[in-house]
Amino acid sequence: MRNNYTEGDSITVFADTALYSKEAVFKCLYWYGNRFHTSVSLLDEATYLIRLRLLAGQEMAATEMELYLQKLERDLIDFNLRDIVTRETKNVRDLLIAKAFSNGEFDEDPPGELSDPVGFAVNQMAND
Repeated sequence: MRNNYTEGDSITVFADTALYSKEAVFKCLYWYGNRFHTSVSLLDEATYLIRLRLLAGQEMAATEMELYLQKLERDLIDFNLRDIVTRETKNVRDLLIAKAFSNGEFDEDPPGELSDPVGFAVNQMAND
């Protein structure tokens, strides 16, 4: 396993292709474009090589570069998790969109008894 590191005006990160989707990597790196030139390549079949280099005219202390390295590592996990959640909830999202554009085709009361445990008088509100 390779260790991520900073060196001068660059940050180098190695990401496992089995853990991180290509989409998540690119979505994550988009947010670094205001301070860094970003590049992604395949080091081998199993590893993305991610490099961030400060844009021309930008300066940053070594401690701040380390903070950006830590932020990038966290953001890769965050964007990968977002990608996982998006895939796992795709069916629910598709159903909600279909319902929203159904023009009332599926507007039926759900089966079962409507209860009012909080005291909002739901039946009365429905008749108003």
